Amino acid sequence: MGQRTLLRGLTLAVAALLPLYGPAVAQAAESAATTAVAVCGHTGAQPTLRQGSTGDATVEAQCELNLATKPSKYTPIAADGSFGPASAARVKEFQRCAGLGVDGVVGPGTWAALNTWAAQPHTCATPGTPATAQPAVCGHTDTRPTLQQGAKGTEVMELQCRLNLAMEPFHYAPLTIDGDFGGGTRSRVIELQHCANLSADGVVGPNTWAKLVDWSSRNAYCTPPRPAGYAIDGLDTAKYQHPGGAPIDWKAVKASGVEFATVKATRGLNVTDEYLATDLVAARAAGLAVAPYHFYTGTAADTGGAQADRFIAAVRATGYTGQRAGDLPPVFDLERMDDGSGRCPTYGTVGDAKAWLDKVEAAFGRTPVIYTQKSFLDDCLGSTTAFARYPLQLADYRTSITQPPLPAGSTTWAMWQYTDAALFPGVEAPATGDVFNGTQADLDRLANRAPALTVSAPAAAADSAAAATSCYGGAVTVRYGDVVDFGPYWTTSRCADINMRVVGGDAEYVVACVKFAKTGVCNRWTKVGWSWTTIATDVLDDTKFTVPNGVDLEGSSATIQIAF
Repeated sequence: MGQRTLLRGLTLAVAALLPLYGPAVAQAAESAATTAVAVCGHTGAQPTLRQGSTGDATVEAQCELNLATKPSKYTPIAADGSFGPASAARVKEFQRCAGLGVDGVVGPGTWAALNTWAAQPHTCATPGTPATAQPAVCGHTDTRPTLQQGAKGTEVMELQCRLNLAMEPFHYAPLTIDGDFGGGTRSRVIELQHCANLSADGVVGPNTWAKLVDWSSRNAYCTPPRPAGYAIDGLDTAKYQHPGGAPIDWKAVKASGVEFATVKATRGLNVTDEYLATDLVAARAAGLAVAPYHFYTGTAADTGGAQADRFIAAVRATGYTGQRAGDLPPVFDLERMDDGSGRCPTYGTVGDAKAWLDKVEAAFGRTPVIYTQKSFLDDCLGSTTAFARYPLQLADYRTSITQPPLPAGSTTWAMWQYTDAALFPGVEAPATGDVFNGTQADLDRLANRAPALTVSAPAAAADSAAAATSCYGGAVTVRYGDVVDFGPYWTTSRCADINMRVVGGDAEYVVACVKFAKTGVCNRWTKVGWSWTTIATDVLDDTKFTVPNGVDLEGSSATIQIAF
């Protein structure tokens, strides 16, 4: 979720080529770092950097990136000390160029290569070896014949290398570049063909070769397609979706058709996401169903309950109760270590997970959703069936499946995270994309929203003289986020408009009036000081009105009454 690990620790199979030049890179790293000092300076330490990092070490990395990639004619990036999307993209380009694992993170291996290349620039055509020996990252054969399972040779090696580049966003374990077209290579070809909207037959013909060469040559890659057959979209966010502190425009997200979001709240025992409060509140105000999530670390024994305590305190501070309309259940992120190792959590036990789940369920009165993978539960928790009663958010980035595989004991899933490379309007960085397994009514029920309430005109007043001059004559009790259908009342009332006043809570200060015109335009009004101010104009969906979640109404009471 956000920048999740899942199958992190990806080491691109281009690294199979490193024996050609890897030792030279390592041996030259120390002297090369000294040589680069004159141009880029040297901080004395070269810590691991990733998107969101700032400071002198980031300036040094950006400067060395510009030096290292200059022969390849890349446009320089700003050496401003802020590791944003442009820096992350350039790091990935450099890693591809140098035959390193492509993850956008500047760790020891990338620092070593940067120090070497900044002092003695190479080009992508010559990553540490003569051009005749290694003409490109993936090499280039004289011919690219049609290949299928059973083929062998250098053409298959090029194919396997380019498949790893093109399928990078899926975080698959990389193919071994061994020149043997086996079942694993065929499966990856089919995934690529699905992604590229080609005939998915596992045979590498001219069209598949053309797509592979195009994507890998210009550092483009397969953008994961949205799974077919699911009507409702969602996304997961964390600090990584705020490059350089950029806010998320949640109204734009909602306008794009996204209906739900999970927002990172806490990690382990001591981390609260810096954007939790703003994102959770803003996403809900924009009309999305929202859930906070906790990343369980499992790095110390018996901390499930303590991690739950931190999560509960953090999300309550934002106003989340789990009981308001629009509140999805809390989400428990149970997956592999996020240190790039792909290891099972050292102390990730069923008992510790249950301690978190039980405490959070008691605190909010909602059964939490578990974010996980079948493979994680199989490999790390012995295919446990202990979580069979919980709703599931399952992560699986394969494009050839129609739904994610279910863990042992589970019979259905609620959400499917199908990629961590989706692009959404209003979000400045790629995010994880989800689909919901159900209808809008199913999502509304999970989000604690009541079904639409149908309002009819009072029988005694419908044909009376009073009805010709007044639209008031009834009332309905609703919660924030409920949908009210005034269709029957609208069609029988003699009034040009339906005027409603919203009462409830402290009526003197929490007051709103909504005016419906039969033209289908709705004006929301709210009391600011002692004057009425228009805060929004919406086009009606038929005759339905969603009770607003404005600041003036929020928190006044569990329910409000609409008098009309």
